[in-house]
Amino acid sequence: MKKKIKQVIKTITLITCFLSFVGCSMNNTISKTESIKDILNKENYNLVFSDNFDGEKIDRTKWRVGYKTPDRRAGYYEDSEDTVFLKDGNLVIRTSYKKNGQYGEGWYTSWVESCTDKNKGHTQTPENFKGFAGKYGYYEIRCKVPKTKGIWSAFWLMPNENVGMTKDDIIGTGADGVEIDVMESPWYFKTFNKNTNQHVLHGDGYKLNKTESSPLLKVPNMYDEFHTYGVLWDENEYVFYIDGKETWRTKHTVDGEELGVSQVEEYLLMTVEVAGFKDDDGNFHVGKELVDGKEKNYWCGNPNDNDKTKSYDFIVDYVKVYQK
Repeated sequence: MKKKIKQVIKTITLITCFLSFVGCSMNNTISKTESIKDILNKENYNLVFSDNFDGEKIDRTKWRVGYKTPDRRAGYYEDSEDTVFLKDGNLVIRTSYKKNGQYGEGWYTSWVESCTDKNKGHTQTPENFKGFAGKYGYYEIRCKVPKTKGIWSAFWLMPNENVGMTKDDIIGTGADGVEIDVMESPWYFKTFNKNTNQHVLHGDGYKLNKTESSPLLKVPNMYDEFHTYGVLWDENEYVFYIDGKETWRTKHTVDGEELGVSQVEEYLLMTVEVAGFKDDDGNFHVGKELVDGKEKNYWCGNPNDNDKTKSYDFIVDYVKVYQK
């Protein structure tokens, strides 16, 4: 009888440990006692750039809007009053399906960035534009993300004027610039991965696939409630935060190879992507991607599985940058 009781206790213990492991694996949230607010105060960081989006129109001295070409992946990008605008103290990037859009039938969205280099970036440089690019500091967004399949929003940083992430990237180092993805929301199509964010680093361009990703991080009700997402970046490492608490940190090493931390100015981007690709004949393949020359279903779902009669909003309350 005692052996049976011991066996039952052992089994319960193993099940409990397993469930705890599964729970941690699904949530993947590192609990830290010191908040980013405490760190910023203690280390004398100051607000150097911000936008609360309280006006009637987007501040074109801070932001470049739209995209240099009208299409990207499987979406059309436009700078129009029904695609990107301010409402109720928020920036709204709206994605919707238009049968009679200015470029034809398809999914329409937009792109907002602060790149100060007139010869770089993804959008046109307006008159009187100042923009923003910073080296090191804490970068934060407060936002709600669109509840969509195959359509995802992101807040990220890119090298402003240097060669990182271009064809001239200096291979073997991330010091000339790294793509720093603070917030991405592509997982709505997954049954168990809804309400999750992922931090991602891309170094040495894209062809070598020097990418490092955090676990999927649970964010309660991220589609209907505002949350903050940030990165504290210095010359030694990146430390990521959600709602003020640390979630992931890295010196950016891939397979044991240290790529180094970006040592150049980077600019801000708030964007929406539509899954798919455009072929050489100019036709969209929505919800598809090419892998080794073969067409496969896109890894984050198919945009056409959404209700095309509805619009889907990426809503940004503010963006803030702090530096020492």
